[in-house]
Amino acid sequence: MTLSDNFLAHWYYHLPNLAMAAMIYTIIGRYVLELVFDMVGGRQDAVILNVFRGITDPIAKLVRAITPAVVPNGLCLILSIVWLMAMRMGWFLTCVAFGMRPNIAG
Repeated sequence: MTLSDNFLAHWYYHLPNLAMAAMIYTIIGRYVLELVFDMVGGRQDAVILNVFRGITDPIAKLVRAITPAVVPNGLCLILSIVWLMAMRMGWFLTCVAFGMRPNIAG
């Protein structure tokens, strides 16, 4: 079984896993861009920053809704990364529990 056959055979595991991983890296990119543009001179209207905000705002708003108001927005982004990592681990453990985990061919 080749790598592409393994991916297609277990798409139900890989697609949600890849989507959550992409969102984690996008949130990390947003956080770094906000730090960089804040240091450069407070430019908050940069196009790339607006694109990253547009992609990650739904997750950030969802995490903000369940996070206490005392937590600052910068830390709320970090908490969204933690929640997404927990969701990835939960998805992996769910797949293992139901026997849906892909095997590593060697």
